[in-house]
Parts: sequence; structure tokens; C-alpha cells
Amino acid sequence: MDFKKFEKVCKAHGINEFDVYDVTTDGSAVSTFCGQTDKNLTYHSHEVYIRGVKNGQIANVYVENDDESEYEKIASRLESLAGVLESEEPYFFFKGSKEYPELKKASHDYDEFSQGDRLELCRKMENYLREKCPYVIMTQAEVNVETARLSIENTSGLHVSRDGHEAVVFCLAVVQKDGDTRQGYYFDFVDNLADVNFDKLYRDAVERPLSMIGAKSCESKAYPVVFENKAFASLLGCFGSMFSGEAVVKKLCLLDGKIGEKVFGDNITLTDDPLLEKSPYSTPFDDEGVATSNKNIVENGVLKTYLHSLKTAAMLGAEPTGNGFKGGSGAISTRAANLCLKSGDKNLDEILATIDDGIFITDMMGQHAGVNAESGAFNLQSSGFRIRDGKLAEPVTLIVVSGNIVDLLNNVVEIGTDFEVSRLVACGSVYVKSLAISGK
Repeated sequence: MDFKKFEKVCKAHGINEFDVYDVTTDGSAVSTFCGQTDKNLTYHSHEVYIRGVKNGQIANVYVENDDESEYEKIASRLESLAGVLESEEPYFFFKGSKEYPELKKASHDYDEFSQGDRLELCRKMENYLREKCPYVIMTQAEVNVETARLSIENTSGLHVSRDGHEAVVFCLAVVQKDGDTRQGYYFDFVDNLADVNFDKLYRDAVERPLSMIGAKSCESKAYPVVFENKAFASLLGCFGSMFSGEAVVKKLCLLDGKIGEKVFGDNITLTDDPLLEKSPYSTPFDDEGVATSNKNIVENGVLKTYLHSLKTAAMLGAEPTGNGFKGGSGAISTRAANLCLKSGDKNLDEILATIDDGIFITDMMGQHAGVNAESGAFNLQSSGFRIRDGKLAEPVTLIVVSGNIVDLLNNVVEIGTDFEVSRLVACGSVYVKSLAISGK
């Protein structure tokens, strides 16, 4: 969008304040199913979110075509919407931060792989699993590559932009042994398609489901529990709102009024690291144009800050923290860019070696229904392995792990060094002193 030309049109409609959030995405998606091409497509999208103010009322317009010929129509829609709205909600047009952090750009080889090459990589992953294990009865593989350019500009002088790229590699396998059928998958963000980790692919997609063959429930009681890193990341991610200024404003925050207080155990330090390497969500600024920064949300168990957008910061008399991000509807909400749990000094094997009888959780289901973000309670169907005499033993399934996230984070014994990025959360495996397990 030609900002100056659009500004001239807007002013003719009495709209003197506006901003433009513009994102262009190009991508490709290929997949194979049992060695045969299942999907082979490329795509392009252009999304523009525009906010404009007239007579103190702000209106929002979403368009996919921002050609100059559309400027008059867009400005008319903004004017019309502002004329019928009556809202006392505050709005903000950010002038820009004094400086922005530099995001380290990783090199990548995506452009060296044609669509045919990417399909061949899918077949290679499938063949590798089938040839290595006779129990594999079905496979599916997918490679998605995407590049995006985002720009934010407004009438207050803000003009920032960033480029991003990511490649996602996915492979699923179904194994069958002794009349028992299990499913496993490998999922990874990679910088280079040539560097797909085939050992990890096999461990996740085949070895893990094979190890679950014959899994049964266990006796109901309280056990020492170790959450695998990805499992704990999914659980912690369900409770991200307890650090949200938006949840504080709405009186839905689990840790409301706790700034400066000790809320978790001494070994709990949670950081928002917006420049975390290996994370596709790292960014030098949020979706309002505010510079991001590395910050301790919780330090040695003490709550240091909530995460703020421009709106929540103003409403709570705080400084914006660069944590205002658009959701699926285009509305701004507050969240961490990358929520990181600081690791301890023991690896997973060393942690397991200290436990005589416990449960190792690898998978949890039903996070939407089984989690109450306001109270902190969780009640989740899970599976994993028994821990016996410091080693992983027989697989367990059809169990339910129950507790409260605040109590849990006050009873963490160790946090493993197997730190791994899993979507918006990064952590190692977490050993909790005791949790209720419901089984047979």
C-alpha cells in the first residue's frame, strides 16, 4: 500500500489517524501418503488490517486487495463504520520505540529445493521408516515452506517491517505388533531441508509408538512425575494467561495482584525471550510495533511483571512490554513471544536415576476441556511409562494426571537440561515431587 496516497484519501473522509498492518505470505506445501504424492501446491496471500479514527471512534477494516483503485472504497468503509460505532474502548497509535533489537537471521536452503525435491524428501522419510522397521504399516510425510513480510505503519510516525521464513517437516507412522496398533509422529522446524534429523525421525515416529505396544493403566495414587519436555511445554502453554495484562484487566488472571510476591518455587525462572534461536516466533517487535525485549516474568519464584500490550499497559499504569500480538480474528491479545523455563543442571537420565517408583508423562490429551486457566486446575488423560529403580519401564496409558499449575510449580524438584523449543514454549523435562494419577 502506498501510505502517503492512502493518507490523502483518508483525510478527505475526515480520518486523520489510521494505521496499516500489512502481511504478505508465500508458501508451498507438499505431502506423500505411502509413497504416493498426496499434495503439491503453492500459495500466496496478502492480508491488510486497517484501523481508522473519525470523531473519536475507531473502526477496523480487513482487505485482501489494497490496490490504489481500492483506497476510496476502504476509506469510505472506515468512515461508515466509525459513524455507527459507539465505544469507549481506548485506542493507541504507537510512535515507535527508540531502538529495536536485531534478530539473528539463520541461513536456509529452501530455495535450493524445488517442489519435486521436497516431494522426494517426503518419500525419502517414508522409505527410511518402512525399510528400517517391519512393523510400520502406514506412513505419511509433509514439508511446508513459508516466507512472509510484515509491515506496520501509522500516522503517528511508526514504520517497521520484518521478514521471516520457516520450514516445517512432519512425518507420521502407524505401527502394528502383537495385534496392537499405535501411531507416532515427527514434527520439527528446520533451517535447512538437507539437515532433517533421520535418527530423531525414527525415534519419534517409530520407536516411541513401538515402545507403547501393550500399554496398560496403573494403580491410582500419588506418584513422583516427570513430564517430558514437549509434554510440559504443552501444559505450561495452557496457562500462559496467568502472566497476561489482558487477563488482569478482565479479572481473569490467576496471579492477579501478585507482582513482587513469591508465587512459585525458588528453582522457577520463566523468561520471555523474543529473540530465541530456533524459534519461528522470534521477533524484534510485536504486532503493535513495540520493541520486544528479553525479560524475566518470574525470577527464582518471584513474579516480576505481567506481559502488556499498549492497551493493557495504559489501563494498568504500566509500561508496554512488546507483547501485543494479533490472534486469528485480528484482535490484539497479550502473550509471550517465547516463554522459556530455565533449566537446572541435570540431564533426563540423571533425573530419572533418583526416582524409585514414578510416572514419566510423554503425551497429554484434552487440554481445552481439561484445563481451567482461571483456577489453575488441570485434569488430563495421559500416557507414558513407569519409572522403576531409576529407569523407564513398562508403558502406561488410560491414566489421568490431575493437579494445579501453581501447586505444581511450587513442587518442582528438577528441570532437565534437555531444553527444547515447542511452539511458543521452550523448556526441559520437569520432575514434580508428587501428582495424583488416576488409573485402574
